[in-house]
Amino acid sequence: MAALLADATIGTHSGTFQADEALGVWLLRRLPRYATAPLTRSRDPAVLSGLEMVIDVGGSYDAAALRFDHHQRGFFETFDGAAGSASGPEGATGAYKTKLSAAGLVYKHYGREILRRLYPAELAADAALEWAYGRMYATFMEGIDAIDNGVEIADVTRYREGTSLSSRVHRLNARWNAPAGGPTEDERFEVASALCGDDFSGALAEIVLSQLPARSVVEAAIEARLDVDAGGRVIRFASGGCPWKTHLYELERDLGIAKPVAFVLYEDSAKMWRVQAVTVEGTAFTNRLGLLEAWRGLRDGALDAATGIPGGKFIHASGFIGGHATYDGAKALALATLAANPTF
Repeated sequence: MAALLADATIGTHSGTFQADEALGVWLLRRLPRYATAPLTRSRDPAVLSGLEMVIDVGGSYDAAALRFDHHQRGFFETFDGAAGSASGPEGATGAYKTKLSAAGLVYKHYGREILRRLYPAELAADAALEWAYGRMYATFMEGIDAIDNGVEIADVTRYREGTSLSSRVHRLNARWNAPAGGPTEDERFEVASALCGDDFSGALAEIVLSQLPARSVVEAAIEARLDVDAGGRVIRFASGGCPWKTHLYELERDLGIAKPVAFVLYEDSAKMWRVQAVTVEGTAFTNRLGLLEAWRGLRDGALDAATGIPGGKFIHASGFIGGHATYDGAKALALATLAANPTF
């Protein structure tokens, strides 16, 4: 790394600002060295050369020299790819194909340190930090990179979405016909940077304070699955409300689970036990195995008559979920469905 200047400084370009450099500056200011660093916004190479850290301008990506631009010809760094390893998404070496923006570059190099500083206790374990670091990129940062680099979310778009962080930051720029005497460009940029920080902080809090504990709950349920079902196809959560689907898919792969889980059991806020089918990964409504067709749409006594399991409350018409008065009854509904589908 280049020798650090006595006084830490950050530089980015002047003119119209975007979410990537606004977020990048906010991220850098989570680091002790740049917490109070002044910001210089310029496109003058002579001005930029005297600054310690420069992002989104300058035509150079050199982490050792603290230069993080992504506009230069031939640049195609991705979140999990190596610099200079590809000239486009088709040749990207990692799983990600989205070229990094200034924010993505800052996050790639400093994200782990930033996350651990924001949540030192929750992310003290390396495994927790790595999971949160990757999840934050996949669910928040990649969208910033893609929009800044002009990557459409789909080949054919049905509508335009104008409430994204990038759109909101764009609207903080002065209008072309704005009257004189309003906030300066630099003042507007600071508002945009704070907005980006609020969104980043909210997304990270969801990951660290909700999703990470949920992952532990799901992992514990998977490890205890044989206590619920000897075949390992049914798992039980102590309570409802825990977001589990994404964690289940990931953990099945990570733990090498050979037989996929078909049903999850949990008690809802009304003290009813639910039996819910696991959907096929990547789909919203396609079940790995739905509750039996003959039960679907039935309630109460009619359901009990069809199942022979007293205490039933309902089975949804699509077979994706059902309710029972007891845990044992909910489990029995799941096991009976599995017994009727021996080839699953």
